[in-house]
Order: sequence, then C-alpha cells, then structure tokens
Amino acid sequence: MRGLREEDVAGGRLSGELDGRLLDAMRVLMDERIPMAALAARVGLSPQRLRALARAELGMPLARWRIWRRLARAAEALREGRTLSGAALAGGFADQAHFTREMRRMMGLTPAEAVRALGRQARRAV
Repeated sequence: MRGLREEDVAGGRLSGELDGRLLDAMRVLMDERIPMAALAARVGLSPQRLRALARAELGMPLARWRIWRRLARAAEALREGRTLSGAALAGGFADQAHFTREMRRMMGLTPAEAVRALGRQARRAV
C-alpha cells in the first residue's frame, strides 16, 4: 500500500479536482459512521445523487472508498511497528479478524502476509 497513490483510488483524480460536496462527505466518513441518507442531507445532496457523484468521480462507491482509507490507516500503523490488533484498531476495524477479512477481500492478502512481504523487501533493500 506504500506505493498506492490518491489517484489510484480516486478514479485518476486528485482531491482538488473532486466536487466539494463529495469531499465534504468523504471527510465526514473518515470520522463518523453515518447512514447514507444522513450523510447526503449533511452535504446538501440526495442519497441517489451522492452515490452517483461518488461513482462518477471516485470510480467506486463511498463505502468501498471508506474501506480503502481504513486499510491505508491500518497499513501505516503496521509500518510504524504496531501489532496486527493495534493496526486494526488504528484503522477503525472492529477487531483483527475484521481487518483481515477486509484486507483479503480488497487486496488479496492478509495483513500478516503483507507484513512478511514488506519485511522481505526491507531486508533486500539494506
């Protein structure tokens, strides 16, 4: 995930190019668990329009984007040397099993497999 860039996850666009209402929704999702209808109302859109805007500008649903962000936070925690359970909590996952399921589903690797692979790469670079 270290080489993953914002535009890789945002349909090729940088955040400065996204609709401001979508950016507002993304900021809320980073900090809160909120139903789509309430989120859409908060940013001044209908739920259908917010869903369409996310798909058009991010290339994915907001729920998937939120998981990517959580995985990125958890991966950063792993890079800092936290345990798998500590990384899961840093990413906002309910527990290590939830983190493992989401990472496997989104990336095809478990967190433990990713840590081992990164360890091998770090040893080769030295």
